[in-house]
Amino acid sequence: MPFLFLCAALLLSCAKQPASFSSNQYTAAETVQIDQGDEKILQIAEDARRTLPVFFRHVTRAEAGEDHFCIKHPFRADDDSGIGMEQIWLTGIQFRNGEYYGILASDPVHINGMKKGDVVAFDVEEITDWMYVRDGKITGGRSIRYLLENIPESRRTEGQRQTLQMFDD
Repeated sequence: MPFLFLCAALLLSCAKQPASFSSNQYTAAETVQIDQGDEKILQIAEDARRTLPVFFRHVTRAEAGEDHFCIKHPFRADDDSGIGMEQIWLTGIQFRNGEYYGILASDPVHINGMKKGDVVAFDVEEITDWMYVRDGKITGGRSIRYLLENIPESRRTEGQRQTLQMFDD
């Protein structure tokens, strides 16, 4: 059964933009449908959960030039949507009263009753990716990179090409 990724490929929805970022550098999130059994996506999710301490270390002690902290989390899609889960990027990550919270970075496509800007609780054991920006380069965000790299070069938008160049290798 497929699930949906909201691929905030150009970070517009991941957090408040620092003054050095111009808004025309970024485009809105894109929606991509992908098979739940995609081995690479499953490996990326496993790696994201395994390396989550690295992400949280940067969230709690961000260094100069680090911002745009986001986590991707699956949410159950509406029963009549035809998909099982919808992956949504969360920003504003916080831990309080024994729970993790984040802010929806975009409007869900297949989940009624949730909208961009809503604060939601999430389970860290279900996280499928994380990312942040350090000095203009994306750290993490492996699912975004994977999805963009699978778009044939001739079909990539300029924004998608620029995003691929932003990854910290």
